[in-house]
Amino acid sequence: MIDVRAEPKPNDKPAPADQRLTSVLRLMNASDDGALIEPPSRKSAPEDWTHLIERVRDAASRAREVEAQAHEQELRVQDLLERVREDMAGANERVKAAEAQARDAQVRADALLKAADERVRAAEERARLAEEWLARVYDTIASEFAFAQPEKRPA
Repeated sequence: MIDVRAEPKPNDKPAPADQRLTSVLRLMNASDDGALIEPPSRKSAPEDWTHLIERVRDAASRAREVEAQAHEQELRVQDLLERVREDMAGANERVKAAEAQARDAQVRADALLKAADERVRAAEERARLAEEWLARVYDTIASEFAFAQPEKRPA
């Protein structure tokens, strides 16, 4: 937005009133058909001044509308950014929860594997003891009940 109240710089020569008014009209006409309307002078008809005042009001109204739209857009962007931040925070929380669940599942799986390994070792030990006792029983039976081998007869 152009500030028409800006003070001239010390090195700038103030423009005559007609030149300033022409500049304002040029800016106001920039969005119109591009034709430059001569500014009213002290000798102009009141209708010319009325037309100029209406154009200034229209330009100010358009400037306010643009400013309001920009403000609304900024509010929408801020709202969107806030929602994105909330979504990201929620996503981060879900990731942390999923990681914690994965760690818990890994701990449980490790505990189950350890318990299964212990059961396997215990079963192997029982099987080894059973085989030892079976061998002892066999040896005892074989030594106590010596079976005579029949002699082979020649035919």
